[in-house]
Amino acid sequence: MGQQQLSAQQRAAYFGTATRQNYQMLPTQQVTQESSTVEFTLPKARLLSKIYLNVEAVATLKSKGTAIQTHDFSPYTILRRVSLDLNNGFSPFIVSGRDLMQYNLLRLNPNVLFPATTPRGMNYIENGASVEGKDAKIKFTVELPVTLNQRDPVGLVLLQNAETSVTLTVDVAQLANAYTLNASNTDQVLFKSMKVVPMVETFSIPPIPEAFPDISTLKLVSSKSDTFAGNGQNIVKLNTGTIYRKMLLYFEDKDGKPLEDTDFQGNIELVFNQADIPYSIKPEILSHVNHSQLGYPLPKGLYALDFTNQGIPNLGGSRDFIDSERLTELWVRFSTLKEGKVTVVSETLSRLR
Repeated sequence: MGQQQLSAQQRAAYFGTATRQNYQMLPTQQVTQESSTVEFTLPKARLLSKIYLNVEAVATLKSKGTAIQTHDFSPYTILRRVSLDLNNGFSPFIVSGRDLMQYNLLRLNPNVLFPATTPRGMNYIENGASVEGKDAKIKFTVELPVTLNQRDPVGLVLLQNAETSVTLTVDVAQLANAYTLNASNTDQVLFKSMKVVPMVETFSIPPIPEAFPDISTLKLVSSKSDTFAGNGQNIVKLNTGTIYRKMLLYFEDKDGKPLEDTDFQGNIELVFNQADIPYSIKPEILSHVNHSQLGYPLPKGLYALDFTNQGIPNLGGSRDFIDSERLTELWVRFSTLKEGKVTVVSETLSRLR
């Protein structure tokens, strides 16, 4: 009699009883100047589930005023690009700091991602300034979840493997990106210091083969930007061939200011094969749906289609996932009064072949 084939769900259940969580810090790297890159090679131990990326910086703020204003995505925009790369050609994350923050908003208590009033918060930014210059601390931790969620281990990456190499690369932009500069106050933001340190969450490899999880599927988080014209219909063509779990749309005008709900003409639509339209929503209503789902209004210009939310963010089943392997075309369609740019941040699943 042949050995019974275990399903991914059965393996996940066994895995939950035969593994344990580990938190390990990687060595801190100093950033000596802006527009530079730091790189971390993950240790070859256990199964990777998540990375917590901690960034601390000090900037000198000069202004005729007493403060330099921040913005909706402060201070994540000091990171130009964050990528997690496997040497098999897959990259579970390739996003900007702003995109990474937006992606993380689809969670319980999304308000923790916005600046706190205490340095113990996971996002803290000072903005006091003076003519002579005043030092301001910038501190935040942002997550790169590799698995679907804390319940479902799909997406785990086997680090304890001689053939596998996993690298986290952080490209730093300008500290001034954390602020909104006022030219009339001759605002200046000068780099003083910066350091980056990741913490990895891993799980031990189970001692029994039946409890080893299915690692044939990777979760991929990426973004793409397209410009669009005003006063007419616009179509953004999305990649097909993967399974979509989440999608965030961020609309800006040509000057980089977020669009208002009233800047749209008609609905935001998701179109399958040019004809099937399962989602056709007035922007204001989509904003309200997002507020209802998350308990916190998303920043202006940002809209989310979260196919994992069935009452609790990220913990729903696969009912509403979009299997684009079965589609020839997948579009986002909308009409606006203004021209500008849309950035689509997506979370997809891809099977290793």
